[in-house]
Amino acid sequence: MNIYSKKMAENKKQHFVPKLLLRHFSNDTEKKLINIFNSDTKFYRADCPLKDQGQEDYFYGEDGQIEEALAKLENAAAPIISDIITKGNLPKRESEEYQHLFFFSFLLSYRTKYVVEQMNEVVDKTFQEIAKLDVRFDKFKESGIRMELNNPAALSLGIVSKGIWQAYDLELVLLINKSTSKFFTSDNPSIRYNQFLESRKHPGGHLGMFTKGLQLFFPISPDFMLVYYDKWAYKFGNKKDKVIFVTNPADIDQLNYLQVINCTEIIYSNNSIKEFALSQLSDRAKALRSRDKTKLYEINKRFKDKEGNEHIQYTQHGDNRTTRLNLSFVKQPQGAKSHKINDFVVQLRDERLRHIKK
Repeated sequence: MNIYSKKMAENKKQHFVPKLLLRHFSNDTEKKLINIFNSDTKFYRADCPLKDQGQEDYFYGEDGQIEEALAKLENAAAPIISDIITKGNLPKRESEEYQHLFFFSFLLSYRTKYVVEQMNEVVDKTFQEIAKLDVRFDKFKESGIRMELNNPAALSLGIVSKGIWQAYDLELVLLINKSTSKFFTSDNPSIRYNQFLESRKHPGGHLGMFTKGLQLFFPISPDFMLVYYDKWAYKFGNKKDKVIFVTNPADIDQLNYLQVINCTEIIYSNNSIKEFALSQLSDRAKALRSRDKTKLYEINKRFKDKEGNEHIQYTQHGDNRTTRLNLSFVKQPQGAKSHKINDFVVQLRDERLRHIKK
């Protein structure tokens, strides 16, 4: 075996759900076993080997470079997350630990199978629309041909890494679960949401990294959740609270519901979560889960130029999968309540970004 082949073999199994996260949801003291539930088939099995979960061969590519880079970030994040769970507080915002935690949390939202399927859907929907309108593609219409990216996970991380600092303005709060319900996680654990735009029934995308009202809900154990949020749009708990104790099980159940709706297939939990409860949530989430992961539609009116060419303008964004999320410890400040959204498809937290030349 040559050096390249040996390296490929060593980097074959690549995790899109880090083991460091799953260990905090494990059943045993050695942190090697976890329960799995397939939200599509309702298959449930307890005490599965944790090391085999949330992985796929060459998910980020065969050269192993992205996997190695992610491993370094995970090694930096692992003790920080363990420390949060042990001590019940967050690293200081100006610290290196805070930066590692931020990168880990946000990149995790863009490196899963859900995102891979979403990006492939973006490409294929665009192709299918072009094929529908262009006679040169007539021979493909009956063949059922689909378009996919060569390495969508790598592409997603490449795009996000260039602009991730634009999300650093988001505030971070730690939820400590003191209710009778427990958090679980999934194969898409870091969930983006937007209560602000949901309440206004905004038709455009809600979940972009620069979007006004963005939130990110990330459970790190059955009793702890990180939440990044637009501090202009929301008030979490009392003023300047960095830690919020959640006692209402209805809040926990709503946040768990986000995991079920947004997972690709698998829910991960320990024995505190019963199979029947997961099955009920799966039934409830079925309609939302069956929807496409992206939206593609025409905007404005079609027109023909002087040469007779017809122009059609489209917009495309991820499916918002709104659930009418209503958490007892989250309120919208008066400024956000009275704010009038503009006519743009994307509502930016910082309007200056709209004028940056690409």
